[in-house]
Amino acid sequence: MEDSNRGNFDRTTILISLILISALSAFFLTDTERAIAIAGDIFTMIAYNLGTPILWFGFAMVVISGYLVVSKYGNIRMGEGKPEYTNFAYITMMALAGVGSGTVYWAFLEWSYYIKTPPFAIEAGSVTAHEWAVTYSLHHWGVTAWALYAVSAVPIMYSYYVRKNPSLKISEIVQSMIKNDILGKIVGRIIDITYPIALVFGLIIVIALGVPIVSAAFAQLTGLEDNLALKLGMLAIVAILLIVSSFVGIEKGMKNISSSGTYFLIALALYILVFGPTLFILENTSTSIGLWASNFIHMSLYTDAINQAKFPQNWTAYFWAYWMIFIPLMCVFITKVSKGRTLREVIICMVGGGTAGTTILFSIVGSFMMKTQLDKKVDIGQMVTDGQASQSIVEALNTLPFSSLLLVVFIISTFLLLVTTLDGSVFTVACQTQRVLDKDKNPSRVLKIFWCLVIIAIPTVFIIVEAPIGSMQSAILIFAAPILVLISYMLFKTFKYMGEDYGHLSATEIKEMYKVEPESVERSTLNEVQG
Repeated sequence: MEDSNRGNFDRTTILISLILISALSAFFLTDTERAIAIAGDIFTMIAYNLGTPILWFGFAMVVISGYLVVSKYGNIRMGEGKPEYTNFAYITMMALAGVGSGTVYWAFLEWSYYIKTPPFAIEAGSVTAHEWAVTYSLHHWGVTAWALYAVSAVPIMYSYYVRKNPSLKISEIVQSMIKNDILGKIVGRIIDITYPIALVFGLIIVIALGVPIVSAAFAQLTGLEDNLALKLGMLAIVAILLIVSSFVGIEKGMKNISSSGTYFLIALALYILVFGPTLFILENTSTSIGLWASNFIHMSLYTDAINQAKFPQNWTAYFWAYWMIFIPLMCVFITKVSKGRTLREVIICMVGGGTAGTTILFSIVGSFMMKTQLDKKVDIGQMVTDGQASQSIVEALNTLPFSSLLLVVFIISTFLLLVTTLDGSVFTVACQTQRVLDKDKNPSRVLKIFWCLVIIAIPTVFIIVEAPIGSMQSAILIFAAPILVLISYMLFKTFKYMGEDYGHLSATEIKEMYKVEPESVERSTLNEVQG
């Protein structure tokens, strides 16, 4: 089977992608100052000039997700039969694939940035700035972020399960939506080539945020020096876990890793809640959720047009754009694991489950870190400014009892988060670079392992030469604009298809059509019902 799959590899796409990835990497590594300048220009162009459309797009995804939940189209089931995964396994796989180890960094530290540069012309360092700090971190990792993933996956799921397009390649799905064959092929080839590039450079950030945190915690735990050798050792462990997980497949590998990662993350949050400043955490969480709930629309559409401090452009639009970079990854992954679920169930599990999980995590650890700084136990804000962000997390955790045990849990949970994100990435990029998948719609193991090595190798080079990750963080925003246009077009076509396929049916008829019967009872297919 593997030998036949190798003949299906899209060698042209793989080769061109690798050449462009290598060229861009070499540019960033050999002409760093110029690369930083260009990256800064790109950030200014995208965030400042396209910040408002990006904010509108994020809010529109929330509105569309709400519509799909309450409309008759929410009854459309993705494939036949019952869901393949339990709700817990399903939510954890999607949540951890979507957020990864970057979540750990931002959950612990994002609030510290907003105290220094608060929104709404609030005085930096003031009481009000502190009240809004965790609130905005909840907003950036909450409803809108998960709606971006859930709604963007609808065109892929609908094409695959309802329209019976046998391909999971985004390029081929888009081609089928474009009537002009020549234009469709051109657009498809552009998608094929640019997707691996966007994904690899996006993952540089995920790895660059995750590995230093793990190495800092491991150094504190073992007494070793937190040097390059230790960081490379951590990367080697990640690579081994990633290859093993990719080899055994999503059903056994990623499912177990994501579930285990969730348990460790829950244990970490509960430990901090119980043994940390419990009352402050609960009170600050209540305040933050209250502010967020009562100001959600304002925070979603706020552009700072009068004051021009550019908070929404620098932060909210940036985070929406960053989430959008991984939309192609999540679209394919969500489609793969959503068989047997209705559109309503997919959106509720993603938006509801994802938001609940990140809200709990960010509220607990963000409030804990804030209290640690308020009590002057660790000067977290200054350490972040001085480039010691990872060390600030470790020092804060050391203020809690049994800190050694806590660091073990922290290291394991961060490791598993990182591997889960990378595993989902490997699966989707392998799908995009293989012409024909196997009978279970899985890519070749050989191809997955190849992309494992590529995805690990490029960030490793950046870490070795200590390249400025911030510049890459800005540069990847260039992919946000085309993704916004692409997803908008795919949603437009998909809603048109829904109207053609189900517009004449009532909600009850659609629900009855997709009613899950015992396996022994044959159910009419969509074509038979429409016929």
